Amino acid sequence: MNALNPKVRRSRREVLRGLAAAPAAASAIAAALSVFGPGEALAEKFPSKRITAIVPFGAGGGSDTQTRIWGETIAPLIGQRVIVENVPGSAGVAGTKRGIAADPDGHTVVVGVASTMTINPFSNKAADYDPLVDLQPVALLGYTPYVLVVANSLKINTLAELIKYGKEHDGELTYAGWTAVGELARRGLELRTGLKLRAVPYKGTMEAMTDVIAGRASASVVDISSAIPFTGKTMGAGSVTPIMMTGPDKSSALPWVQTTEEAGVKDYVIDSWTALFVPKKTPREIVEFLNAKTRLVLRTQTVKARYAELEIEWRDYDVAEMQDFMVRQTKGWKALIEATGTGN
Repeated sequence: MNALNPKVRRSRREVLRGLAAAPAAASAIAAALSVFGPGEALAEKFPSKRITAIVPFGAGGGSDTQTRIWGETIAPLIGQRVIVENVPGSAGVAGTKRGIAADPDGHTVVVGVASTMTINPFSNKAADYDPLVDLQPVALLGYTPYVLVVANSLKINTLAELIKYGKEHDGELTYAGWTAVGELARRGLELRTGLKLRAVPYKGTMEAMTDVIAGRASASVVDISSAIPFTGKTMGAGSVTPIMMTGPDKSSALPWVQTTEEAGVKDYVIDSWTALFVPKKTPREIVEFLNAKTRLVLRTQTVKARYAELEIEWRDYDVAEMQDFMVRQTKGWKALIEATGTGN
């Protein structure tokens, strides 16, 4: 922005100086200011204080970790600290609403994930907001593929084998789930494949994975970072068996695992992401500034190394691409929710 470009500031002062000496100076100056736009002066001063990042979950989760990595790395670039404020409760609704209600000056950002931004509005009555209307997407912090894993005791290596097993052992397959994303993954898989998976609720990832490892639960759909420690580096080497990526892309961490298309499953994508949003009326110049700085941060070797450890991917989206991404995500999740009958 202009704070980084002194030539722009000098040219502006020169324009104003010349106009001030001319007849009808007041109206001419006003016209000159309109050329530069109100956002120019605003962007020069931003950020003028610390930035608060609202995470609508407790500390320690994936979105919280990514937010803290972002905050630590961007602070030196913008000259202000980033304070992470955890607002857990109501499946992320409370924190999201706080972000929507914040002053639209760019000094408060709200962290959004698939469940809070593209699932809750269609499945949780308390989420009486529309992210496409009430917020502006700023930047994508991270993208996380999901993977279908099964217990080794089943001796199954592909989705086709799981479907065959399910038909031969009707009612025996169980599914370990603990989130809205996981439950939609189960229902969507049943809808698209004819599988029958009896849902068993768990408190969190570790509890669910523990029972899949022990064979007390048959399968689960989990984010790849949660699965990797238990899958091993080659096929059949882990304590659980990954059998399908729940999307169209291969994983470099699990290159032998089929995608949904390779497994013959259509119109089924389960993924996760963490993104930054600001209130709708936040000036575009500030949104562009935060987007550019965030993309710069995520290109640093420090962040790349941390993300590699956590199996987090990234998509280099500008502001317009972020808007398109959110529209696609919203349409996709809404269609799945409607198809599975899990909506409001």
